[in-house]
Amino acid sequence: MNCREANEILITDFLYAQGIEPKRMSGNNYWYLSPIREEKTPSFKVDITINRWYDHGMGVGGKLVDLGIRLFEVDVNEFLSRLDSTKINDSFSFQAQPSNKVEPLIKKVKELENKALLDYLQERAVNIDVARRYCKEVYYSIGDRNYFAIGFANDVGGYEIRNKYFKGCIGPKGISTIMQPYDQNRSCKVISLFEGFIDFLTAINDDGVISESSYIVLNSVNQIHSAVAGLYSIEPARIMAYFDNDEAGANCFNTLKISYPGAINMSHEYAPFKDVNEAFVYLKSKSQSHD
Repeated sequence: MNCREANEILITDFLYAQGIEPKRMSGNNYWYLSPIREEKTPSFKVDITINRWYDHGMGVGGKLVDLGIRLFEVDVNEFLSRLDSTKINDSFSFQAQPSNKVEPLIKKVKELENKALLDYLQERAVNIDVARRYCKEVYYSIGDRNYFAIGFANDVGGYEIRNKYFKGCIGPKGISTIMQPYDQNRSCKVISLFEGFIDFLTAINDDGVISESSYIVLNSVNQIHSAVAGLYSIEPARIMAYFDNDEAGANCFNTLKISYPGAINMSHEYAPFKDVNEAFVYLKSKSQSHD
C-alpha cells in the first residue's frame, strides 16, 4: 500500500477500527476526544466530506497517513506496513473501503455463520442465537474489491452493515421496525426505540429484558423523524427510548417527546455508560472476572 491508497481510507473507519468512536456529530463533522493527546472535551474534528482531520487543541491536521504517524509514533513506512497487515482474512482487508462515491453492490446474503463476524459479535457481548434471528451475512463489492459484514435489514430495502472495521449502510437508509407476532395489526402495548441494532440485539439477549415490546431501530439519529412518523401508525400504549447518553441521544429524545410527551427516557438505566451495549459489555466482563 502507498500513501495515496492509505489516504483513501475513511478516517472515521480507521478510528473505529482502533475502538475510537465520535462523541458527537454535526452535519459532515464528527467530533472525537483527541486520539493523539489527552483531553476531556472533544476538539478533534473529522470532516467526512473531504476526509480530513483537525485537532483544534494542537492546531494540527491532515490526511490519514499524517494521523497514523502521530497516533502510533512511527514513520511512514511502518504505518503503511501496519495497514497492510490489518486483515481478518484473505477476503477482507482494512485498506479496501474506498472513500469515493462508488455504490456498493450486494453479491450474496446468507445465514450468519462467518467466524470473523461471530467473533466480533461475541466481543460485543451479543448472543449469537439472537443475532442469527435478526441479522444476515452480507457479501458485497465496491469497485473491484470484496467485503463481508453483518447485515441488519431496514424497512426500505437497505442493509445496515457492521463488522470489526466498518460501519455503514448499503441501499436506502431507513428505520427498522420489529413487531411482535401478536402485534401484526400494528397495535402494541409497548414499543422500545434504539439508535443502533447492536444496542437492540444487546437489549434482547436471552429473549430480552423487554420481551413484551415491539421495537424501532433508528439506524441513525437522523432517522428520528421517520421513527416518530412510524409511531403514528402503531399507536403504542407506552414508548421507551434507549438512546445514547450524549448530546445526539438527548436531541433524539427531545424530538420524540414533542410528539409523544409520555415517552420514557431509559438512558439513566445504563448511565454513566454511553449506550446499552457498552454497559452490558462492562457488566459481563466484570461478572466473568469474578468467576
